[in-house]
Amino acid sequence: MWWSETSPGPTRRGTLAALAAVLVASACEFTPVYAPGGQGAALSGNVDVAFQNGNVEFSLGQALQDRLGPPQSPRYRLSYTLRTRSERVAITTAQSTNQFNLIGVATYQLVDTSTGGVAMSGRVDGFSSYNSSGISVSTQAAERDGYDRLTVILADKIMSRLIAGPELSR
Repeated sequence: MWWSETSPGPTRRGTLAALAAVLVASACEFTPVYAPGGQGAALSGNVDVAFQNGNVEFSLGQALQDRLGPPQSPRYRLSYTLRTRSERVAITTAQSTNQFNLIGVATYQLVDTSTGGVAMSGRVDGFSSYNSSGISVSTQAAERDGYDRLTVILADKIMSRLIAGPELSR
């Protein structure tokens, strides 16, 4: 904590620590991702997501598009493939499964549309879980929710890689 528990304002030591953190960040040429000229600005509104067929695949594309914003003047095209599988995790003594893990692996490729060159590519993975109640309607709803959470996890990981990747031209 950079302020004292007993005083209402920041302490001298806390102020110096905050100032030191700012100086260190500026010395390493820290640039906020979504600031003008940052990597997030290069992606925002400049990426056309190549949606895939299938409910889960489409959901991943939608999650990516939500993070990238609608393409206004797309400079890049983001394509992806998604593989998922379900694993039984918790099995009762009666041999019925009451919990599943959903495992997903997504590969992605960001292509510069003006040159056709690959700007970035990679692979991310993640998992989500859901419980089976034994009632088919609620189990199906839990499974859909599990896949939705999985696509959000994978989209967030892809975005983290894109933002932390090599600098893109604007």
